[in-house]
Amino acid sequence: MKRNLRMMLFITLLTLAGLITACGTGDTNNNASGGNNPVTSNNGASSDSSNNDNSSSGSQSGGSLVYAMANDVDGLDPQRTVSASTFLVTHNLFETLISVTPEGELVPQLATSWEPSEDELEWTFQLRDDAQFHNGHVMNAEDVIRSFERLRAADSPRAGEYANIADIRANGDHELVFTLASADATFLSQLANPWSAIVLEQDGDVIGTGPFKLVRYEPQQYIDLVKNESYYEEGKPYLDEARLMIIPNATTLLANLQSGTVHIGGITGAQLPQVEQLSHLKTQGAANNSVQLMAMNNDREPLNDVRVRQAIALAVNKQDVIDGATWGFGTPLGSHLPPLSSYFVDTLDVLPYNVDQAKELLAEAGYADGLKLTLSLPEGYDTHINAGQIIADQLSRVGIELEIEIVEWGTWLEDIYAGRNYDLTVISHTGRLDPHAFLSRYLSDSSENYFNYVNEEVDQALLEAAVTSDVQKREELYSFIQQTLAEEVPALYLQSMEGITALHESVQQYESFPIGIINLKDVYLDQ
Repeated sequence: MKRNLRMMLFITLLTLAGLITACGTGDTNNNASGGNNPVTSNNGASSDSSNNDNSSSGSQSGGSLVYAMANDVDGLDPQRTVSASTFLVTHNLFETLISVTPEGELVPQLATSWEPSEDELEWTFQLRDDAQFHNGHVMNAEDVIRSFERLRAADSPRAGEYANIADIRANGDHELVFTLASADATFLSQLANPWSAIVLEQDGDVIGTGPFKLVRYEPQQYIDLVKNESYYEEGKPYLDEARLMIIPNATTLLANLQSGTVHIGGITGAQLPQVEQLSHLKTQGAANNSVQLMAMNNDREPLNDVRVRQAIALAVNKQDVIDGATWGFGTPLGSHLPPLSSYFVDTLDVLPYNVDQAKELLAEAGYADGLKLTLSLPEGYDTHINAGQIIADQLSRVGIELEIEIVEWGTWLEDIYAGRNYDLTVISHTGRLDPHAFLSRYLSDSSENYFNYVNEEVDQALLEAAVTSDVQKREELYSFIQQTLAEEVPALYLQSMEGITALHESVQQYESFPIGIINLKDVYLDQ
């Protein structure tokens, strides 16, 4: 953080640390994520989950806002996507039982309160009685049950995350009881993830209860939303409509911000000086609760040799990657948890930058003369492409030649993430509310273990940490897991990135969240 925004980001981090890391979260952090111990009940909490209780006024109500997105969605069904860009949109169309504040605290949304049994195997939820789906149907307990049955179905990409739910039953229209197969410290935070959205199937599509309704989707161009006039929070949303424009090119986005065509958009560190010179724009920085990494296919030679993976880690100067790919706005990592998590352990000293040691390990593994690998980079994600190019240059200095291929995003999801057909790839994993959600992908049998990483001790530690509510025990287990990942390097952990958002001066109450969502409900234009 060598740029002008460094101090603002530092202040933001301190604020988040005070509110989040004390609870174990950050950027969808909470203990790595959720903001408070995920097994704590929320009895008596207000059913209004809004963080901004300002009453509507003439200066707040109305108007049209344009938000720029770097990548298109891969659909608008929150239960059937793994793309982070999709949740930016669907969070405004659909809602979850539990929501999260910018500080990572779990708060009521479609559920007004919840109470666990003594053994924490049963959780009783009270539901709102005034939430309507976009077709006018009032949400009830049976709707929620059907929604979770859909999440748990075989064709659901997140089915494994809900496998511990043994039963869900309704006690009348507005009370719901979840029965778990075993105690689960991550249960509440799972309900706040955007893919846990409550949906209603209609004519082969799904609709939600969110503050906005879908008007039109033009692939690769824009998504138009309109205010839900039947939304249960009085006076919300403030905006009449919103357009989410897909603008993958950073230069084009900056031009749109300069002209006032776009109200909100993420910018790069290189663009910050230009934006700071424009009186009608302001900037907002925040540490992301995310992890950028270069995944390695641990099931494919020569990456199935830990010495080769360690050599790759030793040969990469992570600070150079951060400076070159994100203009210095990032914190180097040694393992798969961001610093905003209260469970974070600094493991950078496990395999520090050391070219000579990298060459020695390669020779020991039988690759003294070098080796060739393919690095697959997702199209449209400049940060990952730039990082990959820098890594390729650095690895060439130890005899590792990388052939770079740029892969269309849909193909990346299908062939690399789901199909696991790759050598190396650079990607980031968005913020989660609990460390288990970050780290459970390393379970040997996880559908999200696209690293093909296998370690029985890590498996056991992950399973144990998921069921205990003892914070000290969880800290010990997650420390062991992070240390092991740093040593065995199933992926090259690069950085926790820091985001910069440019906003038109009229935009008010826009906030960043510890999970990959945007909340337009509370945003208004000062007119």
